[in-house]
Amino acid sequence: MRKQLLGLLVVLSSCVGAKAQRIRFGNEWINHAQTYYRIPVTERAVYRLTTVDLQKAGVPVASIDPTSLQLFRRGIEQAILVSGESDRKLDPTDFLEFVGEGNDGLQDTLLYRPMSAQPHPYYSMYSDTAAYFLTWRSDGKPGKRVVVSQEAKPDGAVPEPYHLAEQLVVLKTEMSNNPDTGPVPAVTQYEVYFEEGEGWTGPMQQKSKPYSQLFTLPGWVTNTSEKPQLDLLLNGRDLFQHQVDVSVGTSNRLVTTLKFNGFQLSRVTTPLQSSDFSVKDDLSAELVLNTVSRGPFEFDRYSVSYVRIRYPQTISLKNGAQQILRLLPKSGGRSYLELPDAPTSTVVYDITEAGNPRLIAGMQEGSTRRLVVPNTTLSRQLLVTTAVVTPTRLERAVFRKLDPAKPNYLIVSHELLMKPVGQVADPVRAYAGYRASVKGGKYDTLVVSMKELFNQFSFGERTPLAIRRFADYMLTGGTGKFLFLIGRSSVYFPFRKNPNQYYLDLVPTIGNVPGSDVLLTAGLAGFPENVPAMATGRLNTLTAQDVVNYGNKVKEFENNLANVPWRKEVLHLSGGRSQSELAGFKAILNEAKGLVQQQYLGSEVTTRSKTTDEPVERIDISDKVNKGVSLITFFGHSSPTVADIDIGYVSDPVFGYRNKGRYPLMFFNGCGLGNIFYGGNVLSTNWLLTPDKGAIAILAHCFEGFTAPLNTYIIDFYKTLFTDSTYFSKPIGVVHQETTRRVLATSKDPLQIGNANQMVLQGDPALRLFPLPKADFQLQSSGVSRTDNAADSVRLRVVVTNTGRFDVRERLSITVRKRLSDGKTNGYKTVLRPAVAFRDTVYYSFRPELEPDGPTRHELILDADNQVDELDETNNLLVFTITKSADKYAIVFPDSSQRFPMDLFNPLLDVTFDGTRIADGALVSPNPIIQVVVQDEDVYRIRRDTLGIDLVLRKPCGPCGFERVVLGNSDVNWTPAAADNRFVLRYKPRNLADGTYTLRVQATDVSGNKAGVLPYEINFRVKTGDSMSVVRPVPNPFWAYTRFQFTLTGKQSPGEGQLIIRNLNGQLVRTLRQSLRIGENGFYWDGSDQGGVALPNGLYVFRLVRDNGQTLEGKVILNR
Repeated sequence: MRKQLLGLLVVLSSCVGAKAQRIRFGNEWINHAQTYYRIPVTERAVYRLTTVDLQKAGVPVASIDPTSLQLFRRGIEQAILVSGESDRKLDPTDFLEFVGEGNDGLQDTLLYRPMSAQPHPYYSMYSDTAAYFLTWRSDGKPGKRVVVSQEAKPDGAVPEPYHLAEQLVVLKTEMSNNPDTGPVPAVTQYEVYFEEGEGWTGPMQQKSKPYSQLFTLPGWVTNTSEKPQLDLLLNGRDLFQHQVDVSVGTSNRLVTTLKFNGFQLSRVTTPLQSSDFSVKDDLSAELVLNTVSRGPFEFDRYSVSYVRIRYPQTISLKNGAQQILRLLPKSGGRSYLELPDAPTSTVVYDITEAGNPRLIAGMQEGSTRRLVVPNTTLSRQLLVTTAVVTPTRLERAVFRKLDPAKPNYLIVSHELLMKPVGQVADPVRAYAGYRASVKGGKYDTLVVSMKELFNQFSFGERTPLAIRRFADYMLTGGTGKFLFLIGRSSVYFPFRKNPNQYYLDLVPTIGNVPGSDVLLTAGLAGFPENVPAMATGRLNTLTAQDVVNYGNKVKEFENNLANVPWRKEVLHLSGGRSQSELAGFKAILNEAKGLVQQQYLGSEVTTRSKTTDEPVERIDISDKVNKGVSLITFFGHSSPTVADIDIGYVSDPVFGYRNKGRYPLMFFNGCGLGNIFYGGNVLSTNWLLTPDKGAIAILAHCFEGFTAPLNTYIIDFYKTLFTDSTYFSKPIGVVHQETTRRVLATSKDPLQIGNANQMVLQGDPALRLFPLPKADFQLQSSGVSRTDNAADSVRLRVVVTNTGRFDVRERLSITVRKRLSDGKTNGYKTVLRPAVAFRDTVYYSFRPELEPDGPTRHELILDADNQVDELDETNNLLVFTITKSADKYAIVFPDSSQRFPMDLFNPLLDVTFDGTRIADGALVSPNPIIQVVVQDEDVYRIRRDTLGIDLVLRKPCGPCGFERVVLGNSDVNWTPAAADNRFVLRYKPRNLADGTYTLRVQATDVSGNKAGVLPYEINFRVKTGDSMSVVRPVPNPFWAYTRFQFTLTGKQSPGEGQLIIRNLNGQLVRTLRQSLRIGENGFYWDGSDQGGVALPNGLYVFRLVRDNGQTLEGKVILNR
């Protein structure tokens, strides 16, 4: 299987009959000493370019010897006709002529596993456009020319009575194996390569929806023994057994019954009977084809992919101005043809051998063209046309000669993103310039556009194979390269038919649903089959401004590498939707946590966990993010727009994110959070591209995630990054690459393979999270606090930090020294202890009555003898002065001149219900989680208990007063605040009765400052009966966005809901899915389709569907 795509050594089957050429990279045919012009072609025809056409395109006709002209298609030289070349000049009346045809699915074959799984080669997955390249030889030799055949009519020759005409109907309205168009096979949950039954096909048929196709057959010949033939391909569209009757004719004669399973393909080729046809007149007939589901299951879904009818037809131009004549073999090797009603412009080419057409000149007698076709011992195919076609475009194609040995940092982008933004002339090349600079790592960079790659590595055709072949070519110069894809990819296949496709799918990836950047280089250069040969990342954007913004974040991130404690902070988020999942997912992260805290990083890990079985729970992480964390790891349920722990869009000011300069890697382990290949404003990209806040890189799964492979991947990722000295300081793309190798070295499970293939890295793969070659111990006055004092002494708590590498073998000395006001040293002590991993505490005590009057300088010194090699040796000293006078003393730190200050600031109080701040009078669940957060800025007086926190609740019982919530009861839990002085209390009343409740909360900090003059007070309502209000779009009409809002009541979690939006033609334009909650809910819609493209103004119909089957419908007006 590996050789079929991973080596890319293929023989192009379009060259049958021509000299076949082995193609690996796709650029073997290019002579860099020659000039090339690209000719796009979308349909089969005879094309002609005059000297004038060439001049208009900029071809230097005056200096070209026409005998040297060459034409290439898919790397193979094509035979062409050059009229007037004998004088070796291009005169105004000269022209060149060639047989061209549009794109097909030949190259797509390489994207299937196995290649034989491709349903058919008649339609390209990506584009109708093929490319022919015109050039002229630089060595003086002639180009390949069409052979002209003109033979006299043999004596006694009788014209051929008929040929075999073919009508091929290729259906291509839907993409099969795609969740947007119907069920998908189970294997699709992990398979990225195209598989059996996957591709463009017809509309889905089922028992209530038969298929019918009418064929009109001009020139049908009945008086022959040659029987018409039907060729039919069906595509299974669900998981069950299929049984499809195929019948023809007005009598509905049963031809065959096709039985097949699941998403398999089923072909039938069978002769037809004369009675199957309805004679329309003397020169034509009609045929009706029907297929009907008869399977044992409810729907029996399938589709028709193509139908081909081959029948004997008269040889006449009345059957069409352009035809393919399929001649039957002739034992004598010569076939004589007469074409009545043929204008003098008629051209006939023998196109049996692809790339090697032969012009059949013939003789014109009146309105009849008489032809003798040689070599007909085998069947021949003739292209007959009454008119030649001028290509719509002829454009210069520049093929750069690339040196695979030099560049080690490759950027693939798109011209759309290389446009000026402000003072930046080309954001993509500006980013490459930064990477080539000393600050950027001194990489040898190479920037290429997709237009260049399509031309040079995929013969001018649109396919992701262009990137793969380019990578394969560059890897011949050595491994260890980085590949940064700057531009969006879309596997939303309706884009295939969008005229703006080139500007919506900028840098293609491999796959349908899901997509995979891993497979763009997997298996190349000797790497294992599913392991990327290049560290690969992507910037998912359609705008040049995003490239500038991201570049600014990267520069800020990389120029702020050392002496920053937040680099050793890690945040874990564990989700789940049941008690077993809540515990299981948290256990997985706890296992990973132990790996982070080991040698090399020695990080501090904070875990915040979902506590309810609600589909989504809001958890505020802005405090941690704003202070800075290097890594945020999530494990739970998710979609492209939300996780079951709702952290919000970083660009939304409501969530309060302000982490400029402190950008983490976000590692999402769940379903679809990395699905950037389907358009829309996805959560992960929002965190990456929002300027001055958010993330620096995202590693996330892009489709259906499963617990076991996600668990394996996260542990191997942590082991690689945190416990292996080789990879600890390596770029994140290299860590991603090595993790994939390790996972797949021990497992060939398809789920593990799919999971690894679907891990998408957004951001620059050359970023280093922990560029920490040495330790860096620090003492800062902000890390000093006073503890409870003994009766006769003062005790200070001093925090020692290590913002660099942690080595368990190192020992750290701590020296204490006193200097009196006269400069003399009074006391000197050194303690040797194990090195600090990240943050540790030492205690310093002194007795005020023993201190001399006046100021005494106290010095704490780390590694005074410089036994440990550190990143920075200047931050190992902490100095403070104790000034004593009479029976009083004061402690002063030189850098702040601050004594232990009085706390005069109010704490912040935040109250949420099930993770959400509610409006007064809002509906809530009868079993809510009421969370109270008290946040105080005082770092000296940390809250350790509930003293000063007061909750009272008034129930809906008429004259009832407020009742105090006993904070020691089992329905209340809390934990002491950490160093950030953020105290969290959760109150979980159970089975609240219907009615309106009032909650009051007051809180003070340890110093007694109240959160507010008056307590926080909120009314909320409970309604246990199941109900759903009407759905109201607000605003309606809308121009920017609207919110479909509605209210749910009940006892149980309402699960998920789906909003389906259609236009007035019934066409599906957008599907939104999200978790629902008791109380107010809302779906936001910005008026775009599934691919993110703005829809036209008009009336749209929406339908809300809940998991329990309940539905509501309505209408909304878009008016921009």
